Amino acid sequence: MTVAAKRSRLGLWAVGLLLVLTYVPTILWLVHRWSLGVWFHVHGFAVIPIALWIAWGAIRKMDGAPHDPSRWGFLFLVPAVLLQVLDAALKFQLLSAVSLIIALPGLSLLLLGKARTRALWFPLLFLGFALPIPLVVASRIHMMLRQIAAVSTEHVLSWIGYDVTRERTMLQVGPETLQIADACSGFSTLMALTMAGLLLAYMARSRLWRAGLLVCLIFPVAAIANTARCVALCMLVVAFGQDILQTYAHELSGFLAFAMALGLLLASERLLLGKPVDEEKPE
Repeated sequence: MTVAAKRSRLGLWAVGLLLVLTYVPTILWLVHRWSLGVWFHVHGFAVIPIALWIAWGAIRKMDGAPHDPSRWGFLFLVPAVLLQVLDAALKFQLLSAVSLIIALPGLSLLLLGKARTRALWFPLLFLGFALPIPLVVASRIHMMLRQIAAVSTEHVLSWIGYDVTRERTMLQVGPETLQIADACSGFSTLMALTMAGLLLAYMARSRLWRAGLLVCLIFPVAAIANTARCVALCMLVVAFGQDILQTYAHELSGFLAFAMALGLLLASERLLLGKPVDEEKPE
């Protein structure tokens, strides 16, 4: 490598470092949003470690690949900078977070080259899960999920013999009245399971249609697990009273629901994905 090329690469890394430093306030804001509550965007804490782990594995396989800095990186960096400038004026923060996600593939193209960036397509996309859903949109998703949970819980409780009536997201189970609130909507389970499902589909390296089927199962599996959780909580309330919801049982049920959903998804992955494409024998 010539001296001029070394200087050029050093300059690019300096620019990259400067851009990363401008996003420090944005990263701190993201951490704050992730920590608002376990039922909202807590999955964001897992996004960066998972993306870095996948990226490290992909880069290790690229040993010997040429470092070919590409000017196509500016195709991402220019709109990212414009969004950052707009966010500085509006103080919206989310625009800056989107700008950061857009800037990363641009930095990768400039600093690592086209070949390595192509190998990093999944972790770069996966980082999108770090973006918090706007509160207006999140509230609508919560309401939709609450209604689904209330209807399914009503049917299951009625089927197993409980006297239950429903008014929107309010359930009357025997003498007890229960509200399917945001914490019981299954939003956090759905988000975490979506991340897990996409990760399984990517790592399986199986047929595209099989991976697509697995992704399509994410929502129904999450809904089944959350319904089981709501049914169990309703049964506990009928047996022990409303005070049971103020104990560890409420939070524990959320983790158990995710464990159940993940187990169902792993079983589905075994059935659907089978062997990786490169291990299958040609017919």
